[in-house]
Amino acid sequence: MPVRFRAFGGASLTAWSIAALAIGLGIGIAGHAAGSTAVAALAVGVRPLGDLWVAALQMTVLPLVVAHMLAAIVGVRDGQSVGALGGRALALFVVMLGIAGLAAMAVTPLLLSHYAVSAGTMTALRSSVPVPPAAREAAAAPLSLAQWASTLLPRNLIQAALQGDILPLLLFTALFGIAITKLPPAQRDPLARAAHGIAAAMFTIVKWILWFTPAAVFALILAFSLGSGSGAASVLGAFVVVQSGLMLLATAALYPVSATLGRTSMRAFARAVAPAQLVAVSTRSSIAALPALIEGGRDQLQLPDTATGFVLPFSVSLFKVNRTISSTVKLLFLAHIYSIPLSAATLTTFLVTVIILSFSSAGVPGGGVAFKTLPAYLAAGVPIEGIVILEAVDTIPDVFKTLLNVTGDMSVAALLSRSVRRVSNASAATPDAVPVAHT
Repeated sequence: MPVRFRAFGGASLTAWSIAALAIGLGIGIAGHAAGSTAVAALAVGVRPLGDLWVAALQMTVLPLVVAHMLAAIVGVRDGQSVGALGGRALALFVVMLGIAGLAAMAVTPLLLSHYAVSAGTMTALRSSVPVPPAAREAAAAPLSLAQWASTLLPRNLIQAALQGDILPLLLFTALFGIAITKLPPAQRDPLARAAHGIAAAMFTIVKWILWFTPAAVFALILAFSLGSGSGAASVLGAFVVVQSGLMLLATAALYPVSATLGRTSMRAFARAVAPAQLVAVSTRSSIAALPALIEGGRDQLQLPDTATGFVLPFSVSLFKVNRTISSTVKLLFLAHIYSIPLSAATLTTFLVTVIILSFSSAGVPGGGVAFKTLPAYLAAGVPIEGIVILEAVDTIPDVFKTLLNVTGDMSVAALLSRSVRRVSNASAATPDAVPVAHT
């Protein structure tokens, strides 16, 4: 869940952004229908606000992500290691994120094949939000798997940053951060403090920029809807339906997976996770659902203390299984409506980047996952304006994202604790058996 903060009059920045989108959409559709020159002049007048905001966000988001990732790595002390259970949990997170992303890549194109954007809407999209030429060039000359692997570590960091190659930068940042943790405390601690200071400063700058999100959303959606009319609302509605539908599908898939691989019944899993799901839907917060997750896991699934006391809080903090699904859907949807071809190397880079970024919580106030993973979209050649417009209607899919996240958290706890429950069940059946508490 993205962090929210309060804006004018006590309303959240998300609420103001949605209001700005609705107003801009309404004015644009009305202006398109009436052929209003006044609305056209308004769109031309406010468009520089959107362009400046986009430029400012592009300027700061990459340093923000790199700084926060470095700060997260160097902030870990050897004595604070999560140990073998934490290592298994992280490995399971990566596997589940990867499978979820690959499934989204397989299913989303099938759904989008039934959605055709009208010619008028397509023309308006391309005129109001142009596709970067680099995206066309990259698609025209796709990299082979061997060529892609050779680019994972940058030969020149500055050049990689200029080209927007986020994955090599993240890999270098991870190696650099791990190297810092191996230094003696006298050398490590100043670097750790510097990393946290830089991350905090970048966080503040991006927070200032995001205060202008409502104005930017209004400017961008006004130009889009003025050119396409009601087609703009159709595009936004289709995105909400596709993304929300895939979140529900992924949530449903976790039930048989958790029951089969977690050595429990589907009914027990459903009863255990249901209270947390109710909290998640009503609050859109995985953290708020944590007490219900712990209670359900302990009472319904008989999870051990290691699961309820460590795995569930650890999972709620780090694991957001929706991210590879929601990000992939957004990428493929934008590529579909803009007719941007995506190579296998581009999709692979995007998925790996999103998985890495899912563990480096930048915590941008008022911004959703798209703002945290923005470099991944830019590297894939997707127009940033399209990302901003879709992000403004993310409130509805956000409900289903949180529902999927808490279900995934309980699933992880069930999978990692299956050996303990198996031993416990055997002990209950054979009183003389000596339980062995392994996870």
